[in-house]
Amino acid sequence: MAANLPEKLEWRGKGGVEEHFFCMTAEPGASFEAELRSLLDRYRELGGGGEDEFLLRFHVSDPVRQSETLRRMAGERNSYVSVVGQPPANGARVALEAWHISGMLEKRRKEDQGGTVVTARRPHYRLFLAGRKETSAPDSYGQMQEEFRWLDRAAAAHGGTVPELVHRTWIYCRDIDNNYRGLVEGRNERFDHYGLTPETHFIASTGIEGCTETPGRLLHMDSLGIIGLKPGQVRYMEAPDYLSPTHLYRVAFERGARIVYGDRSHYFLSGTASIDAEGNIVHPGDVARQTARTLENMNALMERNGGSLSDLKQAVVYLRDWADRETVSRRLMESPLAMVPHVMLKAPVCRPGWLVEIDGIAVNGAGDGAFAPL
Repeated sequence: MAANLPEKLEWRGKGGVEEHFFCMTAEPGASFEAELRSLLDRYRELGGGGEDEFLLRFHVSDPVRQSETLRRMAGERNSYVSVVGQPPANGARVALEAWHISGMLEKRRKEDQGGTVVTARRPHYRLFLAGRKETSAPDSYGQMQEEFRWLDRAAAAHGGTVPELVHRTWIYCRDIDNNYRGLVEGRNERFDHYGLTPETHFIASTGIEGCTETPGRLLHMDSLGIIGLKPGQVRYMEAPDYLSPTHLYRVAFERGARIVYGDRSHYFLSGTASIDAEGNIVHPGDVARQTARTLENMNALMERNGGSLSDLKQAVVYLRDWADRETVSRRLMESPLAMVPHVMLKAPVCRPGWLVEIDGIAVNGAGDGAFAPL
């Protein structure tokens, strides 16, 4: 793994609102408790935690065994905490990513038997993160339906609908080679129900292998919603001469979503792989060249939307085979991601031929004065 990788980046708008992004991986070789304690200590030393913490996501090697210990050691937090079974590729047992937003007027965490919703209020907007706790359907198709029906209720509690308010989802799928088709069919059916089409646009998303502590749970979805946006603030990211629209291969998500505020833009890049304009896998079997093409695709998406890869504040790199970690890491260190906090995980992509996938969050000053600042 790369040495001296940055673990934190920040961005400050004209109004003084700071955002801090963290990506950190434990040093391997100790027990889970020892690795987690050291990782949390490093996180705190860099300013992690506290009331600015909006999202804290842990990636662990064995959520069935480790989740109870993690909850005990992380303690009560007034933020959205997600635990995903996706082992760090360096052989450690735990990694984390976090997003902090300063100056929240209020942050409220609501937790019940159905799930968790954390809402952060700014003067002009409310942002919320939401995730369901339980599932009852026996297959990934039914569980995907349940996730969105629960999200319907969470959006309604904020005065809107999923298509109106939700702009980014992260979907974690146990045994993706067997369960991804049900995920796709369940999501497609819900989007048909919402009236979403390629013309109306879908939701930016990552669908990747990952699991929870509940063995029978095949899917878990984290969702980001924003209340208070005006027409024109959500812009969908496309680069069709580099990578195809997803509906060409019968899935439904956007390549990315740009949220334009008065003082900045947020870019939520969906999981991106080595794909071409017709939806084909580029460089089958060659993980180094797939990594390079993935970065080209991400850069094209950013450049077509007023940004660049250097605007990334954090990234997550997903590997089908953890044995590819050194090859992929070398490629990343030759790219702008060398200066971006990122974690690398063992998490197969939705097609077996894709060996690597990357998603991320970027922030820059390409705002629009017609809109209120964050």
